[in-house]
Amino acid sequence: MTKNQKTVLFVVIGVVVMLIVAVAAVGVFAVRSMFDNIATDQATATKTMDDVRAKFAHAMPVLELQPGGVTLSRRPPDTPPPGKLKTLHVLHWSVHESRLSRIEVPFWLVRMRDSPIDVIYQSDPDAGGLRVRTPSTVHVSDIERFGPALLVDGDMPDGGHLLVWSD
Repeated sequence: MTKNQKTVLFVVIGVVVMLIVAVAAVGVFAVRSMFDNIATDQATATKTMDDVRAKFAHAMPVLELQPGGVTLSRRPPDTPPPGKLKTLHVLHWSVHESRLSRIEVPFWLVRMRDSPIDVIYQSDPDAGGLRVRTPSTVHVSDIERFGPALLVDGDMPDGGHLLVWSD
């Protein structure tokens, strides 16, 4: 191998290594920009969550947190909404840490998940006062058919609260 070939090879390897480092740095920055943790009191966290609920006119969430898992509280509409969803928002209040965590995930990233989300569908409780729970599978496309919606609004087992919505 000549000296020129070695020089070209080292330059190519150096450029590849720099590109890998740059892609990793951009990836870390992108992921870190999705998360925000704020130390706050419960009153402020409750007000923040109430402001989000007000956007949806206090509508019933699409999914409910149950001790046995996540429950689908209503069926997806037959037709999709006119626009595409852009962001999946998550607010989590941690009682023990007095911390409000905010996560904003671009919906294109959520769409990359091609595996189904397992939930339990609850039928109308008016049928003799019994709640019939049957296993069901929900895909991201089913969630998208609700359009901008309050997806989860429930208490966590540790005493915290979780609020998830899409827009």
